Amino acid sequence: MIFQRRENRGIACFALFLLFFLLMLAVSLQASWLFDIDKMIQHLMTIKAGSLWARFYSFVTLLGSPVAVLIFSGIMIAFFIFIKERVTALWIAFTILDGYFVAYLFKILVHRARPHDIVGGAFGFSFPSGHVFGSTILVLFILGILVPRIVEAGSRFWLRVLMIVWLIIVVISRIYLRVHYPSDVLGSLLLAFAWWKFSQLLYLRFYQKANAVLKDE
Repeated sequence: MIFQRRENRGIACFALFLLFFLLMLAVSLQASWLFDIDKMIQHLMTIKAGSLWARFYSFVTLLGSPVAVLIFSGIMIAFFIFIKERVTALWIAFTILDGYFVAYLFKILVHRARPHDIVGGAFGFSFPSGHVFGSTILVLFILGILVPRIVEAGSRFWLRVLMIVWLIIVVISRIYLRVHYPSDVLGSLLLAFAWWKFSQLLYLRFYQKANAVLKDE
C-alpha cells in the first residue's frame, strides 16, 4: 500500500471540501467583498500582452494544460503497471480522470465568466481553473507516491522544492494572463487537495478488494 491509515485524513477532506463550497457559494452569489479582493490582487499582478513574461507564462500554460497533465499521468500509470503495482495505476487513473470530471461539473454549475481583460487565450468558464486543478493533482502524485521512493535524501528535497515552485508558477500564470480570477485558482487548490484526500480514502477503503481482483487477472 502506498498510503497509511490516519485518523485525521477524513477530517481534512471534509474541511477542505467545506472551504471550497463556501468559496463557490461566494463566487455564485457574486459577493462584493470577494470581487474587491480579486480586483486588488489583479491590480498588483499585471503584465503587457506580447511581453517576455506573457510569452513565458503562456509556455507554462502549455505545460500545465489538461492534455499535458494527462500525458504525464499516463506515463506514471504505465510505470506502475510495469512494476506490477496495478492498484496504484488504477488509482492514479481514477484520481486524475474523475477529478477533471468533477472540476468540470463545478465549472458548468458556477457558470462564472472569465475576466474581461484576458492577456492569454482562453475560452469557457472561469471557476475553478482546470490548469491549476490538474497541475496540483500531478504535483501531489509526484510528492506523494514518487518522491518517497527516491533513496537519496538530497534528491528528494530538491524534487519537492522543484514541484512546489512549479505549482506556484502555474498558479500565478493564470492570474497574470488574466484567464482566471485569484479566487478561481484558490478554489482549484482547495478542490484539488480535497479530491486528493478523498481519493486516498477510497484507496484505503477498496485496496484489498481491488488487489484481489487484479491479482486474479
